[in-house]
Amino acid sequence: MSKRLIVLLATLFVASLLLAACGGGATEAVVEKPAETMDPEMVMPEEAMGDVVVIAPGDPVRIGVSVALTGPIPEFGLDIQQSYELAIVDLNAAGGVLGHDYELDIQDGACDGDAATIVANGFAADLTIVAVAGGTCTGETLGLKPILQEARIPFVSASATNPKITNADCDICNRVALSDKLQADVDADYIYNTLGLTQAAVMHDNSDYGLGLAELFESAFKALGGTVLGELNGIQVGDTDFRAALTLVGTDSPEFIFFGGYVTEGGLIAAQMKEVGMEDVVFFSDDGVYGQPFIDAAGAAAENAYASFVAGDEIAEVNAEFDAKYEAAYGTTPDAQGPFHAQAYDSVNMIAAAIASVAVEDADGNLVIDREALIKAIRTTSGLQGLTGVLTCNDIGDCGAGGIQIFQVQGGAFIQVSGFGLD
Repeated sequence: MSKRLIVLLATLFVASLLLAACGGGATEAVVEKPAETMDPEMVMPEEAMGDVVVIAPGDPVRIGVSVALTGPIPEFGLDIQQSYELAIVDLNAAGGVLGHDYELDIQDGACDGDAATIVANGFAADLTIVAVAGGTCTGETLGLKPILQEARIPFVSASATNPKITNADCDICNRVALSDKLQADVDADYIYNTLGLTQAAVMHDNSDYGLGLAELFESAFKALGGTVLGELNGIQVGDTDFRAALTLVGTDSPEFIFFGGYVTEGGLIAAQMKEVGMEDVVFFSDDGVYGQPFIDAAGAAAENAYASFVAGDEIAEVNAEFDAKYEAAYGTTPDAQGPFHAQAYDSVNMIAAAIASVAVEDADGNLVIDREALIKAIRTTSGLQGLTGVLTCNDIGDCGAGGIQIFQVQGGAFIQVSGFGLD
């Protein structure tokens, strides 16, 4: 039995244990195409054992998707999924690649590392998956990362921003979102030097994303001369009553609260701040909070709140065309659903451009994709025009265009107040 087959069987065994540990159905995946069951006695042809993917004439080029359709930000996840789908529609309308259409295998990564581990094991065991779009959240993507690296399946995340997502030791790890280190630095600078606020309370939701960003913000704000009052204040995703925690935070008389976390908890904190006497305390948060769902959750208390977002150097006409397609397909504008639609569309197109650059047709009419060549092609993406701007990957897989923008809720909508295009 080959080493590759042993690895695949071990992967399936681990996945079955994980499913059993989760109660056999605690995290259900959303699947466009059912996973194929591999016969343990079946010996796969060597050319399909990881070095290359061989796609028969007429069969699709399959891209795995890990997206948060459940968990703390399902609205954002649905926005990302729908944007992936629009990218595939456009790619196939343009002819696909050497006569083959693209196809998505959509799985629910649930914004959770454990769920993503199961998803990644499924992709690693499926010899037809050539690359992965996702994950959505930091914890989810960190769950994908080691398994996909072992399987030599490259991924591109549209929205996972923690610095741990990309590094020099992971050649399959890429993203079009910008790093939280940059977001923390820009946020701290805007609050300290533009708003003139120096006394901070810092809260987070204890997720890999929220806690990581809160720590980065604390460090950046202190480096500028700001004061962080007390300890970092952690809450839990899924909780709904933060009045006691906010009352305690309020005893230090902060000028603002910086919250690292996601949209629902952020909206409730913004609303409950007013209820415990912090009407004049500024609420400031991150890309996990930026979007219409925050305004809906916070209600009137959303007014004057701030959030940063990892936006790029968009071309207005191209994005307007995309927005029109999105609304025609799904009956809503992308901004009403979530903020990462442009990054998601660009992620799939970046993967497809790399596939097109390395795919060849053999003498039997099969499409052959060398995995190592594809990994290198994605990582060396340069000058690719996307909805978010011109995408070029650096040596660790950060490929995003543009920079961090600051938004404030004014008149019930997020309005840009700083960042690209205004400075």
